[in-house]
Amino acid sequence: MLKDMLAEPTMLLVHSPLLTSATWDGMRPYLEAAGWRVAVPDLRALVERPSFHAAVCAAAAASVTRAARTVVVGHSRAGAYLPGIADAIGGDRLDVVFLDARLPHAGTSWVGSVPAERAAWLRTMAVSGRLPTWDSWFPAHSLEDLLPEPGQRRRLLHGLPELPWQVVSEVLPMAGRAWDAAEHVYLQLSAAYQSTAEQANEYGYRVQRLDADHLAMVTQPAAVTDLLLSALSA
Repeated sequence: MLKDMLAEPTMLLVHSPLLTSATWDGMRPYLEAAGWRVAVPDLRALVERPSFHAAVCAAAAASVTRAARTVVVGHSRAGAYLPGIADAIGGDRLDVVFLDARLPHAGTSWVGSVPAERAAWLRTMAVSGRLPTWDSWFPAHSLEDLLPEPGQRRRLLHGLPELPWQVVSEVLPMAGRAWDAAEHVYLQLSAAYQSTAEQANEYGYRVQRLDADHLAMVTQPAAVTDLLLSALSA
């Protein structure tokens, strides 16, 4: 039994702190059909912890114990937490995949890593020390265009968290050995992440692209799964 557990590859899917684990509902059955054990921690329960980063890393590590091979996939703002997650998991065979995600910004915070005008906008958005739910950041028609199917849109947007400002202002630590030893992959889904993908390529990440949108794992789960598995087998 222990040997079987150790032999089972695990795909750890980390959603953006602004979204929920429903981000991965569409991809999960495709990954399981391909032979992966899928772990999807819900980060909403962690946003009130004194260190969101530490809580995310601990929850991720607890999700993948005894996995012989682990692939960590982070979407959007989850990208900043991938080095810490990689170090918390460790192991001999570890792949880290940025899926239309921000790159790490060790030594600074979320608000400190963005341009000054974006930081000012975030501060303006905060009310009583919390950011409003992500769906309120855009005109309603923008999300309707991005998620045209009403049921799909309701499922993704249900239960979005209001992030405490401490999540946005927490300075993230430097990465360790497991992160340095891991394979790094960047998968670009949208034009908005073109420059980020180019930067990842300069860092030596393996980069692949799909002409889609930022939430393609929801709207095109089969295509994104194919892209992910193709990149991992390259």
